[in-house]
Amino acid sequence: MNRQLPPAVILAGGLGTRLRPLVSDRPKALAVVAGKPFILHQLEWLRRNLVQSVILCVGYKGEQIVDYLGDGSRLGLKLTYSWETKPLGTAGALAEASHLLPPEFLVLNGDTYTTLHLKPLWEVHHRHEALVTLAVAPTQDSSAVGGIEMDANGRILSFREKEPGAQLVSMGIYAVSQKLIQLIPEQRPCSLEKDVFPNLPGLYGYLSPVSFIDIGTPAGYQALNRHLSSLEA
Repeated sequence: MNRQLPPAVILAGGLGTRLRPLVSDRPKALAVVAGKPFILHQLEWLRRNLVQSVILCVGYKGEQIVDYLGDGSRLGLKLTYSWETKPLGTAGALAEASHLLPPEFLVLNGDTYTTLHLKPLWEVHHRHEALVTLAVAPTQDSSAVGGIEMDANGRILSFREKEPGAQLVSMGIYAVSQKLIQLIPEQRPCSLEKDVFPNLPGLYGYLSPVSFIDIGTPAGYQALNRHLSSLEA
């Protein structure tokens, strides 16, 4: 019998400034990709991975997301919302949602697309009894995003912020213990990968067998649109 995974948090409150040349009238989560809002691609993927409950951290134009998705019943999911009245960053948004979070949960950036199976990530997280386990993917160029160094046992050794030379990058998908919330700085806004993760002990990575696409840039958005449209052709 398949065992469902814990709730997932989608960090969907960003301003989406990098995508503004293409999408300016709606939040990034509702950017249309291959004929439907991007958030639907994420929610359908979570449901296929046996996630039944999702917390959406919303902010900029978040009312459009709530109006579109409602309580999630038409998608076979339970959706709840945590609101940012001002930009808090990824870590700040997670802290703001702390009253909704169970002891363990998944976190997903609102601009990450992948076909990754989540169960192996969760199993690695439990095997190491980790505070946080990041899904990581190989890269040929870490200069545009933060690179990661990881040892043979999966322990993350360092983060390299937009420096060339790293062979791994974060996919923006994490398995998390609620104890993390206590370690998020009080200043806002703050970022998980810039302000929180580099200072944590017991941080592990799961090497993904599949890649991902970040739709937060025009190039990434167009690449995913082409990829998904080609699958449907």
